[in-house]
Amino acid sequence: MSGESRLYQASHKFKKLNGQKDSVEFAQIIKIDSQYTATVLRDIWSADGNWDALLTHQFNSAITELSLMHFRAAAEFCQKRFVEAYECQLSSYKAFLRAFSYMDRWGVYPLLAMCKDLYLLSCRADRQLAELGQPATKLEEATRVITQGFSMCMTDREPVLSNSRKWGTYHLANLLFALYLRQKAFNMCNSMIRGIKTSELPALDQFPMSDQVTFRYYRGLLAFQGEDFAAAKEDLGFALEHCHCDAYRNKARILMRLTPIMMIEGIMPQMRLLRKYPAIMALYGGLARATVQGDLRMFDAILLEKECQLASLGTYLAVEHVRRIAVRQLLYKIYLIDGKNSRLSFERVRVGFWAAGLGDVSILEIESMLADMVAAGFIKGYLSHDHGVAVLSKQQPFPPIKSVLAAAK
Repeated sequence: MSGESRLYQASHKFKKLNGQKDSVEFAQIIKIDSQYTATVLRDIWSADGNWDALLTHQFNSAITELSLMHFRAAAEFCQKRFVEAYECQLSSYKAFLRAFSYMDRWGVYPLLAMCKDLYLLSCRADRQLAELGQPATKLEEATRVITQGFSMCMTDREPVLSNSRKWGTYHLANLLFALYLRQKAFNMCNSMIRGIKTSELPALDQFPMSDQVTFRYYRGLLAFQGEDFAAAKEDLGFALEHCHCDAYRNKARILMRLTPIMMIEGIMPQMRLLRKYPAIMALYGGLARATVQGDLRMFDAILLEKECQLASLGTYLAVEHVRRIAVRQLLYKIYLIDGKNSRLSFERVRVGFWAAGLGDVSILEIESMLADMVAAGFIKGYLSHDHGVAVLSKQQPFPPIKSVLAAAK
């Protein structure tokens, strides 16, 4: 059998699966690294000694075009020509979209498989272009065309919901989250969330749990970056609770953001958790210990040491919020040492800060810090500027942190 005949046979298989609406097998063979694809390319090479048949074969339909361009992409991929492989995959994907407009739900899985390959190839192509000193724009282009597939799913008008392409919406949204965040296009993420919220989709809890967990992880991540810690805690908490039990790396990734949220609420990570996730211990263990002890000197030293790592994770600002709890703990220790005096002088606090190794803090700074603690509810009482004292409530002058944060909501 010649290479051209083998390619015609493979193209016919694509047409047959399309006619049968065989979602699973179609999605499998359309992957660029599938066993079927490798077999077809090997057969063509064995027959002709080259892959020229891929260049001469003509296509007369969208399915024929997508199959031919798929094999061209795979051939280029095998030769590590990732820019050319991306261009061929892009053509195959565009041909698939033309056919997808006539498909119902069965076409979602092949679409997802093609989108993932397009994403991975765009990343490799951009790296190759960057090495050649050329503009790396393939990821941005891939994002635009994958968005077209996402829109075709979200806005599908199939009257029978069980046959609708809408069921692919969240899976593609999760892929787009990864693409947008890689490009730091946070506004596009938020626009997509708003679009989903106003669309006529089934409720999120009707979609596969994997889609729910990933979507809520990304939504929680965006809420975290916007410092909406209550919303972030809800979504990241759901993602952690329902994440697959064996997905250790995914759980660690969730905990990287969820841990500082809990610390802001005065809930420090337990030793059992820190032992299970050494990366969490390395990043937050010392900060948690310093917070509980009210050791501002240690807290500031660790924060400075971990600044770059926290900034790269986007958790630095959240950890800065935790510092207020460390300040509260230190003030509480000074209050206890002072014999629980309801009139805590600014000078006494200043001496306490000096004893804690914080240097010579001015009275003005002390007064400002105490004012912040009173305003935030961490201390019950008021300040007397003229007398230089904080007049503390006789009942729970330092309320439990949880009750302070609950009252602030």
